[in-house]
Amino acid sequence: MLLVRTRLKPSKIHGLGCFAADRISRGTVVWTLDESIDMQMPLAKLASLPPPTERFYLMYGYVEMRDGEKIVILCGDHAKHMNHSDEPNVIEGDADRQENIAARDIEVGEEMTCNYYSFDLDATPKLSGAFDPD
Repeated sequence: MLLVRTRLKPSKIHGLGCFAADRISRGTVVWTLDESIDMQMPLAKLASLPPPTERFYLMYGYVEMRDGEKIVILCGDHAKHMNHSDEPNVIEGDADRQENIAARDIEVGEEMTCNYYSFDLDATPKLSGAFDPD
């Protein structure tokens, strides 16, 4: 769940993006996993869902290993629209607490980005457009 105010707007990177509504100082925790809003599902269960639901999870969720099992995490807020950058302004913070922090100061109206390769096991197909709804 995002811990900072954001807005969705068209992105120059891809589709919609997640933009800072307030200035965010370097080191600020901007996101943390919140089981009350962020959905988690074993990747193996996706095939049992209706195809549109499965595509939604694959496009907007991210995959990580937990206890030897691939889990898809679908952020329940604007965080699911955070786009990839090789030089992100949001990076992993405390991995044990599953949180992300501002890598540098982020200005009002600036798009918040993360490096998919640092946390998403499905980064390559996602960035190739394999999960786009078209």
